[in-house]
Amino acid sequence: MVIEKISLVVFDDSVKEKIIKSLGFSKNQNSELVDSDGKIITSQNFESINNKEFAGVLKGSKIPIKKDDLELRRYFLKKI
Repeated sequence: MVIEKISLVVFDDSVKEKIIKSLGFSKNQNSELVDSDGKIITSQNFESINNKEFAGVLKGSKIPIKKDDLELRRYFLKKI
């Protein structure tokens, strides 16, 4: 049996702001994540993500993942 190792980064709200900043993102007046040019950051489904919805990024990219059961299952549970 071959078991694929998966790298996951798990964090809670206490470090969320640091992670957002380290990715080069910030928040606009509506708490949506934006890049350094002020462009709204979107998920793979082209939906904006606000600060409270941010759960991480896809491996090897800066595409954010929403803290949503369906989205988290799509990227993590089916791979484990």
